Parts: sequence; C-alpha cells; structure tokens
Amino acid sequence: SASIEVIIVEWNPLPSSPPLASLLRRPPGSTIPTRVITVSPQFHDSVSNSTGQSFFEFMAKNVGARRARGEWVLFTNGDVVV
Repeated sequence: SASIEVIIVEWNPLPSSPPLASLLRRPPGSTIPTRVITVSPQFHDSVSNSTGQSFFEFMAKNVGARRARGEWVLFTNGDVVV
C-alpha cells in the first residue's frame, strides 16, 4: 500500500488573512497526514528577478517537492478539482 501525505504550500500570505493552516478542515475520520508549509512575504521579496508577481507557482511546487517524504509526488493547481 502507498504511503500518502498532503502538502499545501502557502506562498506569500497576505498579512490581513488568517494562516491557511488555521482554516484547513479535514474530512471526519481522515488519517492522511497534512502539512502546510508557509513561505513568508520576506522570503518572497528576497527572490531575485522578482517580476512583481505575488505568487510563484513553480517555486511553491519545488518547496513542497523538496519536503515530501514519499517516493512519488503529484502536483495539482488551484483550478483542479479532485
């Protein structure tokens, strides 16, 4: 059987918004480990060649992939419903 975890990367959160981890709701009875990794606005601002974008999707995916504990990684986007 496969070992599964969910990693959510919160990139450059707005200071006026609550942390994503505090809003996350898991289905009742879920045993799948879930981690939220927050990339701070300070780090975002330090990224060289910043184009003024508030979110770097490709970089967020790399952050999640580097911290994944499994053998396989599946990426999805905000506009994908699973």
